[in-house]
Amino acid sequence: MQQLAQRRVVKGAPRSPAVHRATHGALRVTRKPVALAAAATTAATTVVEPVQTDAVAASGEGAVAPAVSPAPASNTFQWHSEWYPVGIIEDLDPRRPHATHLLGIPLALWKDAQGQWRAVEDRCSHRLAPLSEGRVEKDGTLQCAYHGWQFDGRGACTHIPQLRNDEKAQQVACASRRSCVRAYPTQVAHGLLWVLPDSSAAGWEKAGTVPVTAIPELLAPGGSANGRSQFGNWYARDMPVRFDILAENLLDPAHLPFAHHGVMGNRNKEQGSSTTLRTDTMGVAGFVCDAKLNGPEGTVSWQAPSLIKYEFGSLPFITLLYCVPAKPGWSRFYSATVLDANVKSAIPGPAIALVKLISNIRWFDHVTRRHLILDGDTYMLHVQERLLLEKNNDWRGAYYMPAPADGSVVATRRWFDEHGGAVPTCEPGVQLPPQMSKEAVLERYHQHTKNCKDCSQALRNVETATWLAAGGGVLAALVLVARAVAGLPLLAPESVAPALAGAVCGGLVAVLQALRQQFIFVDYVHQDKK
Repeated sequence: MQQLAQRRVVKGAPRSPAVHRATHGALRVTRKPVALAAAATTAATTVVEPVQTDAVAASGEGAVAPAVSPAPASNTFQWHSEWYPVGIIEDLDPRRPHATHLLGIPLALWKDAQGQWRAVEDRCSHRLAPLSEGRVEKDGTLQCAYHGWQFDGRGACTHIPQLRNDEKAQQVACASRRSCVRAYPTQVAHGLLWVLPDSSAAGWEKAGTVPVTAIPELLAPGGSANGRSQFGNWYARDMPVRFDILAENLLDPAHLPFAHHGVMGNRNKEQGSSTTLRTDTMGVAGFVCDAKLNGPEGTVSWQAPSLIKYEFGSLPFITLLYCVPAKPGWSRFYSATVLDANVKSAIPGPAIALVKLISNIRWFDHVTRRHLILDGDTYMLHVQERLLLEKNNDWRGAYYMPAPADGSVVATRRWFDEHGGAVPTCEPGVQLPPQMSKEAVLERYHQHTKNCKDCSQALRNVETATWLAAGGGVLAALVLVARAVAGLPLLAPESVAPALAGAVCGGLVAVLQALRQQFIFVDYVHQDKK
């Protein structure tokens, strides 16, 4: 595998520093609080000030991360210096702005008149109104919906309507730095919109660099290289889970047959799995673990700041996951699959073709497969992160991990301790939102459906079909009522058609209502998974 530290850049772009090497010694279990940003590579003891109290935990208020001394800067990943995916291009309407969060920064995204996607901080410089509530003007500027101020893609204010009759005052105001909003570099790569969360001049100098976590095979002409190409579609979902907890979960293959039993694993066939860190890969850029999962052998890797990859040589599929810190208590999840045509698989070619065809029906793929995978453990993670904070983020003391299967989890936690520093959205003192109900954690509409072009359209179609079916049922019932009022026998042959139509429409309404629920909320009960 290509070294994780290696960075792909365009001509003239700086190369990344070498990967820090660390040996994988035995972990000493300690009851001292160890916070997320612990400087684990230094000899000095980390100083931690617990700010979480029993009163806060008992009241249901948001939990607070403990304060901690920072890790050495030279050994710490620079979170604001890398690219992150913030949206799927085919789901972004170019006619209007979109709101999102990245590293705790509220962003407004839009496409300008030159066809370039833009990103600015979602706060108008005038009175702090969210710019994402505005509109895209014909000249490609973003207009604030509150007072009409307009901004270009570099964050400069280009027009203030209230100064329309005073050209000099307009020029002075628009030239003021106070009228500007922070703007961030953007680019499009293999179907995703990426943002570099650095608005400085140094950040804009990196605008031409290729994201270090972009997928080489998908960047190739035609989206295919070395026999590898994208299989199916991109999927995204906002998850009410802290960034480090989600990363820990996604890098843990041992939970698959249990948390996702019947969806992508079988708890009755677990024969013992293991994940082992390749010690020479642990560094600022990430790490690689060898994995054995009930037979198949391969690797599970973390490439900072967001890419997780599952690659097993005996299987033709490579799983790609992006875990992106959005805001405190929330992360954004992206997934896709690469098909390696060079791997001879036991899966018949026609079966793979059929699966690909179904996968390309995005809304069907999302409601029948992708949602089910995440619903299997999201609520557990949502609760787990708060319980861990009650232990001052001391994962060594809170977790008991005696099995080889936990190797990748230990590696993940080591990486955050040794190289994560003050992880955005997880920094010491950052408060988590109050714990949510299971229904709120697993709801699908706001986390996915309204942001997915295909799912939102499918939902509209289902709702329209439901009304039409209900109308047909009402019409059939009116025909039967009219026959009864007229004194005509309801058991006559002439009544069969409207009665049958009414029954079909009623059944169709029930089916459509159940399908509609797939886009809104479906409970996940592990006890019911036989």
